[in-house]
Amino acid sequence: MTSGGFRFVGARLSVDFVMTLTRRYHAGGGVERLAGGEDLGRWCVAAGLTPVAPSVRACDVPAARELREALYRLLHPQSRRAPHAADVRIVNQWASQGGLRRVLNDDARSLRVAARSVVRACLSAVATDAVDLLSGPDLARIRECERDHCSMLFLDTSHAGRRRWCDMALCGNREKAAKHRQAHRLLDASGSPSPTGGMPRH
Repeated sequence: MTSGGFRFVGARLSVDFVMTLTRRYHAGGGVERLAGGEDLGRWCVAAGLTPVAPSVRACDVPAARELREALYRLLHPQSRRAPHAADVRIVNQWASQGGLRRVLNDDARSLRVAARSVVRACLSAVATDAVDLLSGPDLARIRECERDHCSMLFLDTSHAGRRRWCDMALCGNREKAAKHRQAHRLLDASGSPSPTGGMPRH
């Protein structure tokens, strides 16, 4: 699912937040989705944490990226077996800051969220979700998409636990199409029947 220009395929808040840096294996270090404060505010709305984009200070963006990269290392299948104390400390600091409070607007019907700093409370919610994920059984089901060049992480919620793609409609279909084209190229090179159905001439 895509919302506000962000992809939400991780099935967990903290995993989706990690994916605000996409295409990590491409030259240049990936595509930064949190380029500025406006982006961070839009993500908080797109993630369903707050109905209105919060005020974001200049210092909040690098702090958010620092949390994101700590989470990436702690969640990634290849690095989570040897967690760094500094990453754990960052997550714990954010998780301990307190979360969002739902309060009524003056009409006594609609809601808004309140916090000393809404954007930092949103990041605290992300860290709190990560604490729950990292300390529970679902961590073993965090996967990385198997499509070449895709670095998306996701929680495998399939019954068999064998999901390979972050999004079947995107990476899964593209990978299958690429393998289909490769198979046809190999068949053509080996002298297989032509696309018109005729046998190759000798």
